[in-house]
Amino acid sequence: MLRILLRLYLLVAALAILSIVMVERGFPYLFADQFEQAVEREYQTEIFLLRRYLDGHSLQQQQLMLDDLNRLSRRRYHYMEPEEIDQLTPAIREKLTHQSLVWKGGGGRCCEIYAPLANGGVLAVNTVNDLQWLESVAYVVFLLMLLAAVCIWLVPHWRDLEKLRMAAAKFGTGALDARAGLSGRSSIRQLSSHFDNMADRIGKLIQSQRDMINAVSHELRTPLARLEFGLDNLLDKVSGEAAEKRIHGLRGDVGELETLVAELLTLGMLEHDRQAVFTERVTLSSFLRESTGIAGEAWQQKNMLLTWAIDPLLHEIVTEPRSLARAFSNLVRNAFRHARGRILIRAEIYDATHWNLIVEDDGNGIPFAERERVFESFYRLDQSRQRATGGFGLGLAIVKKIAERHGGSIRVETSELGGAMFVMRLPLQLN
Repeated sequence: MLRILLRLYLLVAALAILSIVMVERGFPYLFADQFEQAVEREYQTEIFLLRRYLDGHSLQQQQLMLDDLNRLSRRRYHYMEPEEIDQLTPAIREKLTHQSLVWKGGGGRCCEIYAPLANGGVLAVNTVNDLQWLESVAYVVFLLMLLAAVCIWLVPHWRDLEKLRMAAAKFGTGALDARAGLSGRSSIRQLSSHFDNMADRIGKLIQSQRDMINAVSHELRTPLARLEFGLDNLLDKVSGEAAEKRIHGLRGDVGELETLVAELLTLGMLEHDRQAVFTERVTLSSFLRESTGIAGEAWQQKNMLLTWAIDPLLHEIVTEPRSLARAFSNLVRNAFRHARGRILIRAEIYDATHWNLIVEDDGNGIPFAERERVFESFYRLDQSRQRATGGFGLGLAIVKKIAERHGGSIRVETSELGGAMFVMRLPLQLN
């Protein structure tokens, strides 16, 4: 907003100064006839008295008389030499032959008056502005008053625009109840009204979508539990390897649905900004080793090498352990699904207030064009659409929500191992 005020003031001040310069410098040329008539009316009496004062005296006496006048008027009068008369423009010399007073505009407050004398000489009368410093002070006062006028006009707009900006910023971060709420006297009330109406509609749509997903997720839990219970009973009653294999496959499908429901409920929970954050002090190394979410048998079965690199300075941190464990588990399981044989987990200090939690793998990596979209809900890369790798496109979206909930961020880069490297930056202390 300060930039807007500065630009507006500089523009208005430049136009005002340009107008003043045009009036002072340009008008004497644009309206030369009117200025000449005004000068003649103003100086006619003075020139008449000067002629009466100088006539009848020799050139030397006239010069002495002018010197006496100049001591009182700071060299206002000058008896022109023939060479100086020849340097005048032809138009001025022509006017001197048949006019009693000739004005030469200087494009400003200063000008020269030429008056022919009875002896054929020419008397020059210099009009000098002795109050230029006072004009400078007046211009400074004018610019300050102009600044005050701009501020008085702009402050209400500034205040209202700042309220609108803050409301838009809060709404963009997920506060769906953020509104500008400007008064009816505001000059941008129409813009504010359109924003509030748009926010109302978007908020209702988003809230309706969240409520629907949460409701469907909760409602699915009961039939899923019944299906799992029915499959268990059916497994006890059937015989034959093919039938048992088929039932185990159906139980796997039910398990996937339960995982999807749990992911949806978690995502919906994280999207509620008013949910409180409960922090604890944890020992980072042991906390991370217990939060991978993958059993030791799975590591051995897939012959996966897991390497740890925990900065000794990160002995203890203050965080929300439940959500951080969920985010870390999602990253590790994502790396576990796509790694060929090695995963590296690092925790290191970034600066005085933040630390990095890094999970790397030696898989195929993530193309640069997809690195932002992988954190969107239900977005999956082509190579992850196979049953072998699984995934619903919600794991990384949950990681991003948790990182933002902690006041941190998440990004993906290329690992030195050849695969993807997820870097989650988190604060050392949660408020």
